[in-house]
Amino acid sequence: MTMVQVKEKTLNRRTAFRIYEQANIFYHKIDSQLLTQPQANFDNILNNVAASQTSTSLPASESRENDTLNVNISASGIAFSCNDELQVGDYLLLRILLLSSMTVIMTCCKVVHCKPGNPYETNVYPYVIGAHFVNLTADDTDLLNRHINNKKFQKRVLNGLLLSLAVFVLAMPDVAFGLLLSLGHHLLEIVLHLMHIAFELVESNLDHIIEHTFHTDTHDTQVIAFYIIVSFGFIGLYLIGRIIPRICLRFWQNVTAYCSRKKASYLYYWSEQTQVQKFKIIGLGIIAITCYSFFAI
Repeated sequence: MTMVQVKEKTLNRRTAFRIYEQANIFYHKIDSQLLTQPQANFDNILNNVAASQTSTSLPASESRENDTLNVNISASGIAFSCNDELQVGDYLLLRILLLSSMTVIMTCCKVVHCKPGNPYETNVYPYVIGAHFVNLTADDTDLLNRHINNKKFQKRVLNGLLLSLAVFVLAMPDVAFGLLLSLGHHLLEIVLHLMHIAFELVESNLDHIIEHTFHTDTHDTQVIAFYIIVSFGFIGLYLIGRIIPRICLRFWQNVTAYCSRKKASYLYYWSEQTQVQKFKIIGLGIIAITCYSFFAI
Protein backbone atom coordinates (compact mmCIF):
# COMPACT_ATOMS: atom_id res chain seq x y z
CA MET A 1 0.00 0.00 0.00
CA THR A 2 1.39 3.41 -0.94
CA MET A 3 1.85 6.30 1.46
CA VAL A 4 -0.80 8.34 -0.35
CA GLN A 5 -3.43 5.68 0.28
CA VAL A 6 -2.52 5.48 3.94
CA LYS A 7 -2.82 9.25 4.35
CA GLU A 8 -6.18 9.37 2.60
CA LYS A 9 -7.60 6.63 4.82
CA THR A 10 -6.40 8.01 8.13
CA LEU A 11 -7.02 11.69 7.39
CA ASN A 12 -9.95 13.38 9.08
CA ARG A 13 -10.18 16.96 7.87
CA ARG A 14 -13.59 17.59 9.44
CA THR A 15 -12.36 17.33 13.03
CA ALA A 16 -9.06 19.17 12.55
CA PHE A 17 -8.69 22.53 14.27
CA ARG A 18 -8.30 25.20 11.61
CA ILE A 19 -6.68 28.63 11.94
CA TYR A 20 -6.30 31.65 9.70
CA GLU A 21 -2.66 32.55 9.33
CA GLN A 22 -0.49 34.93 7.32
CA ALA A 23 1.85 32.79 5.24
CA ASN A 24 4.14 32.80 2.24
CA ILE A 25 3.31 29.98 -0.17
CA PHE A 26 5.16 28.53 -3.14
CA TYR A 27 3.92 25.51 -5.07
CA HIS A 28 4.24 23.55 -8.28
CA LYS A 29 2.59 20.44 -9.64
CA ILE A 30 4.28 17.06 -9.36
CA ASP A 31 3.64 13.57 -10.62
CA SER A 32 1.71 11.43 -8.14
CA GLN A 33 4.08 8.54 -8.88
CA LEU A 34 6.80 10.35 -6.94
CA LEU A 35 4.77 9.92 -3.75
CA THR A 36 4.92 6.13 -3.94
CA GLN A 37 8.61 6.24 -3.03
CA PRO A 38 9.71 5.43 0.55
CA GLN A 39 9.63 8.14 3.19
CA ALA A 40 13.42 7.96 3.53
CA ASN A 41 13.81 9.37 0.03
CA PHE A 42 11.31 12.19 0.49
CA ASP A 43 14.00 14.86 0.84
CA ASN A 44 15.53 13.72 -2.43
CA ILE A 45 12.10 14.00 -4.10
CA LEU A 46 11.77 17.58 -2.90
CA ASN A 47 15.25 18.50 -4.07
CA ASN A 48 14.84 16.89 -7.49
CA VAL A 49 11.46 18.49 -8.14
CA ALA A 50 12.62 21.90 -6.91
CA ALA A 51 15.66 21.76 -9.18
CA SER A 52 13.74 20.68 -12.28
CA GLN A 53 10.68 22.96 -12.09
CA THR A 54 9.96 26.63 -11.58
CA SER A 55 7.80 27.35 -8.56
CA THR A 56 4.63 29.40 -8.78
CA SER A 57 4.30 32.17 -6.20
CA LEU A 58 1.04 33.50 -4.78
CA PRO A 59 -0.01 36.32 -4.62
CA ALA A 60 1.63 39.79 -4.81
CA SER A 61 1.91 41.73 -1.57
CA GLU A 62 4.08 44.17 0.35
CA SER A 63 6.37 41.40 1.53
CA ARG A 64 9.91 42.09 0.29
CA GLU A 65 11.14 38.53 0.10
CA ASN A 66 8.09 36.41 -0.66
CA ASP A 67 4.42 36.73 -1.44
CA THR A 68 1.96 36.79 1.43
CA LEU A 69 -1.67 35.77 1.83
CA ASN A 70 -4.11 34.69 4.49
CA VAL A 71 -4.42 30.90 4.54
CA ASN A 72 -6.71 28.51 6.35
CA ILE A 73 -4.50 25.77 7.73
CA SER A 74 -4.88 22.75 9.99
CA ALA A 75 -2.77 19.75 10.90
CA SER A 76 -4.29 17.87 7.97
CA GLY A 77 -4.68 20.40 5.16
CA ILE A 78 -4.64 23.95 3.87
CA ALA A 79 -6.76 26.37 1.84
CA PHE A 80 -5.26 29.35 0.02
CA SER A 81 -6.05 31.90 -2.68
CA CYS A 82 -4.73 31.23 -6.15
CA ASN A 83 -4.62 32.71 -9.63
CA ASP A 84 -4.58 29.25 -11.25
CA GLU A 85 -7.59 26.97 -11.63
CA LEU A 86 -6.17 23.72 -10.31
CA GLN A 87 -7.94 20.42 -10.83
CA VAL A 88 -9.23 18.14 -8.11
CA GLY A 89 -6.72 15.34 -7.71
CA ASP A 90 -3.67 17.42 -8.66
CA TYR A 91 -0.61 16.85 -6.49
CA LEU A 92 1.44 19.88 -5.43
CA LEU A 93 4.84 20.33 -3.91
CA LEU A 94 4.18 23.00 -1.31
CA ARG A 95 6.43 25.24 0.76
CA ILE A 96 4.73 27.18 3.57
CA LEU A 97 6.31 29.94 5.63
CA LEU A 98 4.12 30.82 8.64
CA LEU A 99 5.01 34.44 9.31
CA SER A 100 3.89 34.68 12.94
CA SER A 101 6.39 32.01 14.05
CA MET A 102 8.69 32.00 10.97
CA THR A 103 8.03 28.25 10.65
CA VAL A 104 8.88 26.67 7.29
CA ILE A 105 7.04 23.52 6.19
CA MET A 106 7.85 21.63 3.00
CA THR A 107 5.40 18.94 1.97
CA CYS A 108 3.15 17.58 -0.75
CA CYS A 109 -0.59 17.98 -0.89
CA LYS A 110 -3.54 16.77 -2.95
CA VAL A 111 -6.12 19.25 -4.26
CA VAL A 112 -9.59 18.36 -2.97
CA HIS A 113 -11.53 21.39 -4.22
CA CYS A 114 -11.16 24.55 -6.29
CA LYS A 115 -13.78 27.22 -5.53
CA PRO A 116 -14.33 30.88 -6.49
CA GLY A 117 -12.42 33.32 -4.31
CA ASN A 118 -13.99 35.20 -1.40
CA PRO A 119 -14.88 38.70 -2.71
CA TYR A 120 -14.63 40.14 0.82
CA GLU A 121 -10.95 39.37 1.20
CA THR A 122 -8.43 42.21 0.87
CA ASN A 123 -6.40 40.29 -1.71
CA VAL A 124 -9.01 39.04 -4.15
CA TYR A 125 -7.92 36.11 -6.34
CA PRO A 126 -10.09 34.09 -8.70
CA TYR A 127 -9.86 30.75 -6.88
CA VAL A 128 -9.54 29.23 -3.42
CA ILE A 129 -7.69 25.93 -3.41
CA GLY A 130 -8.34 23.35 -0.71
CA ALA A 131 -5.82 20.56 -0.27
CA HIS A 132 -4.89 17.95 2.29
CA PHE A 133 -1.30 17.14 3.18
CA VAL A 134 0.32 14.03 1.79
CA ASN A 135 3.67 12.57 2.81
CA LEU A 136 4.17 15.13 5.60
CA THR A 137 7.43 14.40 7.42
CA ALA A 138 7.45 13.70 11.16
CA ASP A 139 9.46 16.86 11.90
CA ASP A 140 7.13 19.07 9.88
CA THR A 141 4.11 17.40 11.47
CA ASP A 142 5.52 18.19 14.90
CA LEU A 143 6.25 21.80 13.91
CA LEU A 144 2.76 22.29 12.49
CA ASN A 145 1.07 20.68 15.49
CA ARG A 146 3.01 22.87 17.93
CA HIS A 147 2.14 26.00 15.96
CA ILE A 148 -1.55 25.11 15.77
CA ASN A 149 -1.66 24.14 19.45
CA ASN A 150 -0.19 27.52 20.38
CA LYS A 151 -2.81 29.27 18.26
CA LYS A 152 -5.50 27.06 19.79
CA PHE A 153 -4.39 28.01 23.31
CA GLN A 154 -4.36 31.72 22.42
CA LYS A 155 -7.83 31.41 20.90
CA ARG A 156 -9.18 29.64 23.97
CA VAL A 157 -7.78 32.33 26.26
CA LEU A 158 -9.28 35.07 24.09
CA ASN A 159 -12.62 33.29 23.85
CA GLY A 160 -12.62 32.80 27.62
CA LEU A 161 -12.04 36.49 28.22
CA LEU A 162 -14.73 37.45 25.72
CA LEU A 163 -17.16 34.97 27.27
CA SER A 164 -16.44 36.33 30.75
CA LEU A 165 -17.03 39.86 29.49
CA ALA A 166 -20.28 38.80 27.80
CA VAL A 167 -21.51 37.09 30.98
CA PHE A 168 -20.63 40.18 33.02
CA VAL A 169 -22.49 42.47 30.61
CA LEU A 170 -25.54 40.19 30.51
CA ALA A 171 -25.59 39.69 34.29
CA MET A 172 -25.11 43.37 35.23
CA PRO A 173 -25.77 45.53 32.16
CA ASP A 174 -26.27 48.73 34.17
CA VAL A 175 -22.94 48.32 35.99
CA ALA A 176 -21.12 47.37 32.76
CA PHE A 177 -22.39 50.36 30.79
CA GLY A 178 -21.79 52.66 33.77
CA LEU A 179 -18.16 51.53 33.97
CA LEU A 180 -17.81 51.93 30.20
CA LEU A 181 -19.18 55.48 30.24
CA SER A 182 -17.04 56.41 33.24
CA LEU A 183 -13.91 55.00 31.61
CA GLY A 184 -14.66 56.83 28.35
CA HIS A 185 -15.25 60.10 30.25
CA HIS A 186 -11.91 59.85 32.09
CA LEU A 187 -10.03 58.95 28.92
CA LEU A 188 -11.56 61.90 27.10
CA GLU A 189 -10.55 64.24 29.93
CA ILE A 190 -6.98 62.94 29.89
CA VAL A 191 -6.69 63.28 26.10
CA LEU A 192 -8.08 66.83 26.09
CA HIS A 193 -5.80 67.84 28.96
CA LEU A 194 -2.73 66.45 27.16
CA MET A 195 -3.76 68.24 23.96
CA HIS A 196 -4.13 71.52 25.88
CA ILE A 197 -0.67 71.14 27.45
CA ALA A 198 0.87 70.32 24.06
CA PHE A 199 -0.80 73.38 22.49
CA GLU A 200 0.45 75.66 25.28
CA LEU A 201 4.02 74.36 24.88
CA VAL A 202 3.95 74.84 21.11
CA GLU A 203 2.50 78.33 21.40
CA SER A 204 4.99 79.40 24.10
CA ASN A 205 8.02 78.12 22.18
CA LEU A 206 6.72 79.62 18.94
CA ASP A 207 6.31 83.04 20.62
CA HIS A 208 9.90 82.93 21.85
CA ILE A 209 11.23 81.91 18.43
CA ILE A 210 9.32 84.67 16.60
CA GLU A 211 10.22 87.31 19.16
CA HIS A 212 13.97 86.54 19.10
CA THR A 213 14.09 86.06 15.33
CA PHE A 214 12.10 89.07 14.13
CA HIS A 215 12.43 91.32 17.25
CA THR A 216 8.69 91.97 17.35
CA ASP A 217 6.61 93.27 20.23
CA THR A 218 4.08 91.15 22.15
CA HIS A 219 1.06 92.00 19.95
CA ASP A 220 2.82 91.32 16.63
CA THR A 221 4.34 88.12 18.05
CA GLN A 222 0.94 86.79 19.07
CA VAL A 223 -0.61 87.67 15.68
CA ILE A 224 2.15 85.95 13.73
CA ALA A 225 2.01 82.89 16.02
CA PHE A 226 -1.78 82.74 15.66
CA TYR A 227 -1.68 82.65 11.85
CA ILE A 228 1.16 80.10 11.85
CA ILE A 229 -0.78 77.81 14.20
CA VAL A 230 -3.96 78.21 12.13
CA SER A 231 -2.03 77.37 8.94
CA PHE A 232 -0.53 74.25 10.47
CA GLY A 233 -3.97 73.36 11.82
CA PHE A 234 -5.51 73.45 8.34
CA ILE A 235 -2.63 71.41 6.93
CA GLY A 236 -3.11 68.86 9.71
CA LEU A 237 -6.85 68.67 9.07
CA TYR A 238 -6.21 68.19 5.35
CA LEU A 239 -3.79 65.32 6.01
CA ILE A 240 -6.15 63.73 8.53
CA GLY A 241 -9.01 64.08 6.05
CA ARG A 242 -6.99 62.09 3.53
CA ILE A 243 -5.82 59.42 5.95
CA ILE A 244 -9.02 58.72 7.92
CA PRO A 245 -11.11 57.52 4.92
CA ARG A 246 -8.37 55.01 4.06
CA ILE A 247 -8.22 53.76 7.63
CA CYS A 248 -12.00 53.46 7.79
CA LEU A 249 -12.09 51.62 4.45
CA ARG A 250 -9.37 49.22 5.56
CA PHE A 251 -11.16 48.63 8.86
CA TRP A 252 -14.44 47.97 7.05
CA GLN A 253 -12.74 45.52 4.68
CA ASN A 254 -11.16 43.65 7.60
CA VAL A 255 -14.46 43.50 9.49
CA THR A 256 -16.32 42.33 6.39
CA ALA A 257 -13.72 39.65 5.68
CA TYR A 258 -13.81 38.49 9.31
CA CYS A 259 -17.62 38.30 9.30
CA SER A 260 -17.53 36.41 6.01
CA ARG A 261 -15.09 33.86 7.42
CA LYS A 262 -17.13 33.45 10.60
CA LYS A 263 -20.31 33.03 8.61
CA ALA A 264 -18.69 30.35 6.45
CA SER A 265 -17.32 28.62 9.56
CA TYR A 266 -20.69 28.61 11.30
CA LEU A 267 -22.48 27.37 8.20
CA TYR A 268 -19.93 24.58 7.88
CA TYR A 269 -20.37 23.66 11.56
CA TRP A 270 -24.16 23.72 11.19
CA SER A 271 -24.11 21.55 8.07
CA GLU A 272 -22.03 18.93 9.90
CA GLN A 273 -24.59 18.55 12.73
CA THR A 274 -27.27 15.87 12.77
CA GLN A 275 -30.96 16.75 12.99
CA VAL A 276 -30.94 15.87 16.68
CA GLN A 277 -27.95 18.13 17.38
CA LYS A 278 -29.56 20.97 15.44
CA PHE A 279 -32.74 20.56 17.48
CA LYS A 280 -30.69 20.63 20.72
CA ILE A 281 -28.85 23.79 19.68
CA ILE A 282 -32.07 25.60 18.73
CA GLY A 283 -33.79 24.42 21.92
CA LEU A 284 -30.94 25.53 24.19
CA GLY A 285 -30.84 28.90 22.44
CA ILE A 286 -34.57 29.45 22.93
CA ILE A 287 -34.36 28.39 26.60
CA ALA A 288 -31.38 30.71 27.25
CA ILE A 289 -33.08 33.71 25.62
CA THR A 290 -36.35 33.02 27.47
CA CYS A 291 -34.64 32.67 30.85
CA TYR A 292 -32.60 35.82 30.36
CA SER A 293 -35.66 37.80 29.28
CA PHE A 294 -37.67 36.49 32.22
CA PHE A 295 -35.02 37.30 34.85
CA ALA A 296 -34.17 40.63 33.21
CA ILE A 297 -37.79 41.72 33.45
